[in-house]
Amino acid sequence: MSEELVREEIEQATELQDPTTLTEYYSRLRIMVESIESDVLKSEKGNKAAGTRLRKNLRLLKKTSADFVRFSLGK
Repeated sequence: MSEELVREEIEQATELQDPTTLTEYYSRLRIMVESIESDVLKSEKGNKAAGTRLRKNLRLLKKTSADFVRFSLGK
């Protein structure tokens, strides 16, 4: 998957309504993790902008993971 497509997919996933099932939450998290792979590789090579994007996406991943935990406890 190209970086542009992954970024568009994650933006769409976060802009849509909240997931209603555990599977939807898991799918969202999986897309998010896949989307940061290229930034990890670029950051390792010294690309500072990629490091900034990586940290931003990790914060979003942390928030989404916390929401997933709260959702799973409510079930």
